[in-house]
This record gives sequence, structure tokens and C-alpha cells, in this order.
Amino acid sequence: MPRTKSFGKRRCYFIPKQKAEEILDAKTNNASTSKKKIESTAITVSDADFDDRSIVNIIIQMNIISQLLKNIAKCKFCNQLDSLVISEDSGSRRGLSVNLVLQCIYCGQATSAMSSDMTNGFDDINIRLAYGMRCIGKGNSAAKTFCAIMNLPPPPAKFERYNDILLRSLIKVSNESMRNAVENTVKKNNSNRDITAAFDGSWQKRGHTSLNGVVSATCLETGKVLDFECLSKYCFKCKNKNNKDHTCEKNFEGFSGGMESDGILKIFQRSERLSNVRSEWVVDCEL
Repeated sequence: MPRTKSFGKRRCYFIPKQKAEEILDAKTNNASTSKKKIESTAITVSDADFDDRSIVNIIIQMNIISQLLKNIAKCKFCNQLDSLVISEDSGSRRGLSVNLVLQCIYCGQATSAMSSDMTNGFDDINIRLAYGMRCIGKGNSAAKTFCAIMNLPPPPAKFERYNDILLRSLIKVSNESMRNAVENTVKKNNSNRDITAAFDGSWQKRGHTSLNGVVSATCLETGKVLDFECLSKYCFKCKNKNNKDHTCEKNFEGFSGGMESDGILKIFQRSERLSNVRSEWVVDCEL
């Protein structure tokens, strides 16, 4: 005859509050650098102000918005209901930013407005289109295909100039981020400005035959980027005869594998001058 299974009460263990906090601290300290950065970013995003939900971009068919206005709005000039129609002035297009015209079919009065705000003389929606394409590694050709499939107006004709706008903004944001990373590292290092950084290089192509490379300095304590140096053996603008006056992007000569040591040297030379820090360095065995 099989043994009958006995059911008893489960023993409970009480963990004191102080002990629980120590366990949580241990888990936090043992977490990977990526997890710490993700949690830090999540806190920053949750603290952001998202009260204004009206500043968003949506895609809507023209006939739907026209029918909506026709049903609920009336002309302020002739006070007629079911009188307003909305259309697009195709001659005033600026990329994805279009000129919307609202006109009364009875009195003929009309008013118009562009569909996007402007930032420093450029339409915000076009800047976002260029930035979105860059984020997925695409450019003007992909933007044209996307707009055609989505039945949107074509992208702006001078699409490449938006890359310069994005570059200036990204440089400004990255410099601020790296300054904050340096100060946070010094703060965690008890105000000691001698910090330990790991240096590593990467190339656009494998086999050390790439025309472009980048070297980064990463803090060992926080895992955040403290500085970087881009190196290139080619300048596109130099090959164009029309671009006589420009800033040459070529800043390296020699074997592509030497970009790593050259970039580390440049970062070292400016670290104390720009950030007032001195780095103990850790590199891989490729030097």
C-alpha cells in the first residue's frame, strides 16, 4: 500500500529590513554595466515631462480631416455650416511640410498654415525624416521609397544638407554627455581626477582596410564614454571640384590599423586640457 502524502504548514522565514537592503545593494553592485545604464536611462525618461500630448506627428488622409471640419465647423465670416473644405497648395511644398488651405465654399474666404513648425529655418518634420533615415542606416533614396509607398509628399530636394544640421546637434549633445560622464566619474572617484579608462578602436570594414575608424575612451567604473576620436583617410568633399572652400575630413595617413594608436594619442593629448583629468589606460593587444 503506497505511503500517504502528508501536508504540513510551510515554514516562513523573516528577513529583517536591514538584511533585505543589503541583498538589494549586492544585486545592484553585481549588475552589469549595461543594466545599470539602462536603469539610469529609465529613471531619466520617467522623470521627463510628457504633459503636452498635442505636439505629436500623425499621418491622416486629407479627405478624413476635410470631412471632420465640414461636419463640426462653420465659417466665421459668413456663419455658414457645412461650408469649410481643406486642401493642399502643392506649389508651396517643402518636403513633408505642406501648406494647408481652409476655404469656405460660400463666401470664398480662406486661411492657410504650414503643417510643421520650423527650427532654425528648417521644417521640423523634414529634420525628423532625415534623422530617422540615419538611425536605420539609410539616406535619400530610402526616404524617397518610403514616402512613395506611404503616399506622402516626396522628401526635400536638398536632403543632404540636413545631415549637417544633425551633425551639429549630435556633436553638441555628445560633448555635453561626455562632460557629464567625466564629472560623474570624478565624483565617484572621491574627487580624484586620475581615472582609469579603457581604449578601443573600431573600423567601418573588417581586415584593417577601412577608410574610416573610431577610437573611444570608456570609464572602467561607470562604463560610459568619456571621449572619442574619428579618423578618416578619405574626404568626399575634396573629390568634388565645386567644394573648394570646405573643412577637409581627411585626418589620417598610413595603414588603417594604425588609427587606434593615433586616436588614443590624440585623446590623451587633449584630456587634461579639456576635462582636467589624467587617465590610466587599458587597451587590447592589437597595439
